[in-house]
Amino acid sequence: MSGHDVRNLGRLRRALEDSLVDYIIENTPEQEDSANPPPSLGRLLYSLGLSAANASPKTKDHTPDRSVLARSHFPIYLHTRRDTGNGVNLVTKKVWMNVIELPQDSNTNEYHGRFLASRSFMNYYKNHFHCRVDIYGVWGDGQESLMCAPYVLITSDEKINVDKCIQYIEHRIREHEEKFGVSRAGGRRVLRGEQPKHMET
Repeated sequence: MSGHDVRNLGRLRRALEDSLVDYIIENTPEQEDSANPPPSLGRLLYSLGLSAANASPKTKDHTPDRSVLARSHFPIYLHTRRDTGNGVNLVTKKVWMNVIELPQDSNTNEYHGRFLASRSFMNYYKNHFHCRVDIYGVWGDGQESLMCAPYVLITSDEKINVDKCIQYIEHRIREHEEKFGVSRAGGRRVLRGEQPKHMET
C-alpha cells in the first residue's frame, strides 16, 4: 500500500469517525450546560481509539480494555465546530483514555457510581493521578440520554496516569460491590498481575 493510499484511508476513517460523533451530538437532548459533551461521547471516542490502535500494524498490546490514545471528549467545541470556514479543520486534542463499567443492583436495576464522585475522590484523581474522571449515567435523568451503559471515563496526558487511576478506581468499585452486593455484567476488570478467573487453578 502506497503512502497516498494510507493517507486516503486515514481521511476516510476520520470522516467516518466524524459522522459517528455528529450522530451522538445530534441525537442527545440539549443539556443545560452546553459546554459539557454528550454523556455517550466519551465511550464512543474510546471505542474508536481502541479500534484504530487494533488496526495499526505497530500495535503489540491487544488487551481488550487497555488505555489508548484517543480524541478528547472535552472541550466539546472541538467536535461541534471542526470546520473553521476556510477549509481548515480544528485539530482535535488527543489524550490517553480508558473506561470502567459500573456495578448494577440486580433488584432495582440501579447503577452505582456516585460513590466515586465524592469531593475527596475527585481531588485525589486530579492531584495524585493527574487524571480527569467523568462518571456518566448515575445522575437522575442523565441515564435517559445515554446510548450505552453507565460508565466511568478516565483521561490524562500520560498513559501511566490513566493506568494507575484505573487500578485505584477498580479497587474502590470492588469494595463497593462487596459491601452492597452489586456487580458488573462483564465481571471484575483484570488488573496487572492478576489472571482471568477461567485461568485460575
